[in-house]
Amino acid sequence: MTDPETLADARRPNAAEQLLRVCASLGVKYLFANLGSDHPAFIDAFARLRQEGIPMPAVIVCPHEMTTLSAAHGYAMVTRQPQLVLVHVDVGTQNLGASVHNAARGRVPVIVVAGLSPVSTHASAAGHRNEYIHYTQDAPRQSAIVDQYMKWCYELRDAQMTDLVVHRAHQLATSMPQGPVYLTAGREVWEARTAPSKERADEWPASTFAGLDARDLGELAEALAASKRPLVITTYMGYQRQSVDLLVALSERFGIGVCELGPHYLNFPGDHPNHLGYRRGALVDEADLILLIDVDVPWLESKITPAPGAKVFHIDIDPLKQDIGYWHFPVHRSHQADSLRVLAQLLACDEAPAAAGRDARSAWIADAKRRSALPGAGAPAALEGPITAGELTRAVRELINERSVVLVESPSSSTLIPSLLKMSRPGSYYGNHGAGLGWGCNAAIGVKLAEPEAEVIALVGDGCFLFSVPSSAYWVSGAYRVPFLTVVYNNGGWQSPRLSTQYVHPEGPAEVNDTYWVAAGAGASPGAIAAATGGAVGLRIDAREHLHATLAQALQTVRAGKSVVVDVYLAPVTAQVLGRA
Repeated sequence: MTDPETLADARRPNAAEQLLRVCASLGVKYLFANLGSDHPAFIDAFARLRQEGIPMPAVIVCPHEMTTLSAAHGYAMVTRQPQLVLVHVDVGTQNLGASVHNAARGRVPVIVVAGLSPVSTHASAAGHRNEYIHYTQDAPRQSAIVDQYMKWCYELRDAQMTDLVVHRAHQLATSMPQGPVYLTAGREVWEARTAPSKERADEWPASTFAGLDARDLGELAEALAASKRPLVITTYMGYQRQSVDLLVALSERFGIGVCELGPHYLNFPGDHPNHLGYRRGALVDEADLILLIDVDVPWLESKITPAPGAKVFHIDIDPLKQDIGYWHFPVHRSHQADSLRVLAQLLACDEAPAAAGRDARSAWIADAKRRSALPGAGAPAALEGPITAGELTRAVRELINERSVVLVESPSSSTLIPSLLKMSRPGSYYGNHGAGLGWGCNAAIGVKLAEPEAEVIALVGDGCFLFSVPSSAYWVSGAYRVPFLTVVYNNGGWQSPRLSTQYVHPEGPAEVNDTYWVAAGAGASPGAIAAATGGAVGLRIDAREHLHATLAQALQTVRAGKSVVVDVYLAPVTAQVLGRA
């Protein structure tokens, strides 16, 4: 006969189930998972909660960990809400790879959970060591794999603390500046029973930043009013969509030009008269006042610096970049503040001083816009030869509508693409703020989950496509019915390493002999790779007369519910053929 106390204990949730319940109560909608031997407690909890109809995050199984964290990254960029990522001990954590860097540099909230190898060798302990890999996967410092990129790493050692630890993880991930956190626990802990949570989410609020105090606000407002050539430089201010309209209002009130550098979000309408483009360093040496708003690298010091006497103000959620080894740009004032609040404060100031000199500032903007235009951006379409990146981008622009959301991951075209698209709606454009390639095709999954009605278009280089582990990304897209359009800018290799070599050795033997060893993936068929997963249709364009019709056909297929990869052949990055002497 079963002991009543034993029966009561069996009905209590284990730590894995408790984590799922708490995350559901916090509004976490998805769990992107790559399951392993440390997850029996989770798999049992999935089945139990589903059987009993208890709310939990929807499980999205991903064949590779690059998809798990990158999809969660995309979702968080849209919603600012962290999702769960579940990976397998040390090997699964390592497979997160570059996506950890991207989440950290992108300042997106994510809760990454990994198991640890069990410690107990006693058969009486639930979750004990009963497979040989529990020895070989027992890393002495598993969290060290990722800890320099995480806001917080913590090992759950007592199942009774599960709800408290999860609330703290969520609080830290969502507090400014936002970022990823990493939780671990051994199999025995995940299996251990615990009491239902009594924690209240409203007692674990995320911390926020304020605006400027009256003195600093007054100094900035006066400096803007006194300036003759004011310039705003921003990269990720648009993570708060309301900021875009406020910056437009401020730009129009004072007459301020705005540059977006490697935009992570849409920060300012690309078609606005005061938009001064996307070129790093443009007009930095002309401006007499530069307002940096949420930007990491405003210019490259070896190439350009602000004019002598120019005042530089920096407003940022992370103005000192404490997680970057060396970082310094001379500024007059540096403020860790909420850019949305600062913009609202500036607009609440007396409007009269802004009017003086506005016409002259606007005239400078118009002249600067003409002089700083991206070379070749207005060039007519080619009539012969390979399709150009500009020509392809203009064709993509014809697909854009009020439902479009574009993700861009094409390093060698990272300035050209936004310059030609000129996106204008807040929330319609996203870029990877990190250097870990392979983000775009996976982040598109998260963006589509966050905005089901959006028409998501990922523009990626062929190198980025191959880095994305497409066998995982497009399988997930098909299995979970998350369709999006991918356009591959296929130049048969890696343009960025070639450019980097040219910058340092412009007349070296690599340039003279075209021997760069960058033709990685040349000859591969991205569309066929995606189609092989069963989750996408692959199309190829190698002649400009088919460009517009094929892209239109592809978007119609996406609207019907199936992802499409359109592989567009551009001029090859090199004539060198790898694998041959």
